[in-house]
Amino acid sequence: MTSHVGMNEASCSRSISDINSILEFAKLDPADFRPQVQCLYFSEQLENDAVKLMELEAPLQEALQAGKRLEIRGDPGDGAVIVTENQTFEVKEAETSNSMLMIPSLVYGSNIPDEGEQNIANQQVSSIIHNYFELKRVKPRLSKLRALLSENPFRGTECEGDEQDTGKKYTFSELQHKVQASDAELKEGLIKMNACELKGFWRLLDFEYASTVLYHILQLCEERDWLHSGLSMVECLEVLEELFPGEVIKHLVRSHAKTDQDSMETDTEKDVYYFCEDKICKHFAELCLKNSGKFNLNDFLRVWQESVSDGMQTSLAQIEGMALIDSDARPPVIWYYNVDLLPEDVNERFEVLFEERKKWSLEDITPYIR
Repeated sequence: MTSHVGMNEASCSRSISDINSILEFAKLDPADFRPQVQCLYFSEQLENDAVKLMELEAPLQEALQAGKRLEIRGDPGDGAVIVTENQTFEVKEAETSNSMLMIPSLVYGSNIPDEGEQNIANQQVSSIIHNYFELKRVKPRLSKLRALLSENPFRGTECEGDEQDTGKKYTFSELQHKVQASDAELKEGLIKMNACELKGFWRLLDFEYASTVLYHILQLCEERDWLHSGLSMVECLEVLEELFPGEVIKHLVRSHAKTDQDSMETDTEKDVYYFCEDKICKHFAELCLKNSGKFNLNDFLRVWQESVSDGMQTSLAQIEGMALIDSDARPPVIWYYNVDLLPEDVNERFEVLFEERKKWSLEDITPYIR
């Protein structure tokens, strides 16, 4: 049982008879209560900023109870987020109309004895809190990851250290501190952006440079019929490593190869890879569209099909979220419009989309809002 709050310890000093008189006045039987009485009083120097409260969602609570680590991530100018191993939570300050009293030594629940003589314990209120931090699950903020990696794309060993090589290079540890995403989300973002780890630093490959390397890989595949029998990574490196870094060759082969979900043919243990037709076709579509402005649709479809390896079939379904088509134009046109370059914020994204096009069909807009 807890008595009324007093102004200080002296003013809230009560006796057992005082307590029982209050119970009698309230028509309550002392036998119905546990014997320990706790009288609350305010500290003469309240430390209202000493403690910050957070309202935790289940994943955060479970992570703490399991002894796992939670981290606050981002640069000083960023709004705070807290991350678990695989989720990101935005931290926002909220107000409550109730006064929350902080009482460090308050006894409650099973710690209060059920039997024994009545006794009084004075408990000090150390602070009064009206604000708390509310944590809400959000998408990882990966636009900053792309911006950081775009500072210094890899253009080839011969370009390292030249006048274009002015941006910083980042290790995974450095990205952890700067990008507001959990480790799992950060790794997923690096894969989605097709970033490559070179000598301990994560880099985006310059698109023109990557296209050159991939072209040589595909040419070698056609010469040795590897598109059907599978690319041997060992032999590929033996031929091309004199021209390009081995890490780049391995990265481009693996990022354009079939995965276990696509096919069971790829045998990573033997270092034999089969290219994914959709990934190769998508790359060549981007190569055709990236710097072309609006392209006659029929001309594009012809050039695109001619650019891919024999036996591969192009399809507009392969470039959803990478290009827009205006079928009402005469002739119909297509142009580069990549979903990965749109804002992460929902409202900002819709604003940008409707600046690009006043009216959207559900089919056209879905890849950009999915």
